[in-house]
Amino acid sequence: MTNPELIEALRQNYISYFRLFDGQHGISMHEDEETAWIISNRPPGNHILRASFPARRADEGIDVLLRTIRGLTGGCRWLIFPADRPHDLGDRLVRRGLTVGRGDSWMFCPLQRLPLQTSDHALQISRVNTGPALRAWWTASAGGFGMTQRAAQLWYDAYRRHGLGADAYAVNYCGRIGRETVTTATLILAGGIAGIYDISTPPPFRNKGYASSLVCHLLAEARQRGFSHAGLHTSDAVAFYRRLGFSVGFEEKEYFWTEDE
Repeated sequence: MTNPELIEALRQNYISYFRLFDGQHGISMHEDEETAWIISNRPPGNHILRASFPARRADEGIDVLLRTIRGLTGGCRWLIFPADRPHDLGDRLVRRGLTVGRGDSWMFCPLQRLPLQTSDHALQISRVNTGPALRAWWTASAGGFGMTQRAAQLWYDAYRRHGLGADAYAVNYCGRIGRETVTTATLILAGGIAGIYDISTPPPFRNKGYASSLVCHLLAEARQRGFSHAGLHTSDAVAFYRRLGFSVGFEEKEYFWTEDE
C-alpha cells in the first residue's frame, strides 16, 4: 500500500472505531457521501472525520456543516486528510474562525517482518471473548487511563453491544500476570488495515515491557488475519512505537471550533 492509501485506510478504520459508540445515550454518528462526523458532547468527543465537497459548492458545504454542528454542540474538532476536498479546506476553515491545533502522529507498521520481542516476564495474552473477561479489560483499561469505571462505562457498553464473537471487527485483548490484568488494548480490523487503539497499562505495572509485548502480539495477530499493515495514532509515544517497527506516515491536521469563536 502507498502512503496515501495507508492514511485513507486508517481514516476509515478510525471511523469504524467511532461507529461503535453510535446510538448510545446522547451520541450520534452521521455519514453520507460527503461527510462523516460524530457528536457526543462527552467522550469520545465531537469530531468531523471526513469532508469532501465539490469545488463549485465547497463554501456552501462547509457553512451548512458548521451550522449543523453549531446546532448540536458548543465545540468540535475537524480533522483534514489528504483525500479531503477542496485542497484548501484548512485555509477556508481558518477564514471562518477555526483555530489550528497540534494533531497526532499517524504511524504505520508493515507486517511482512514483525519486530523481535524478548522479555523475561510471564505475560499471558488472550482475546476478550466472555463477559467476565470484558469486565476485567474494562477495569484495567480505566485504571491505565486514570478514569473511573463509571467514566469508562461508554467503552464497556460499546464492546458488549458490538459482540465478542469471531465475526467482531473490534477485538479487545488482555495481558495478565497470574490472575492480574496488567495491560489492555483493542484491535480494529476494518478499512483494509489493522488499527491499534487504547493501549492501557495501570501505573503499578508500567515500565516492565508489558505494553510492548501486547503490541507485538497484536501485530502478529493482524498478520495472521491477512493484513499487510497495522496503524495507530499517538500524541506522545512516537519513540516507543518506532522501537516496535512503526514509522510516521502522516501528521494530523486538526482545526477547532468553539462557541465563543
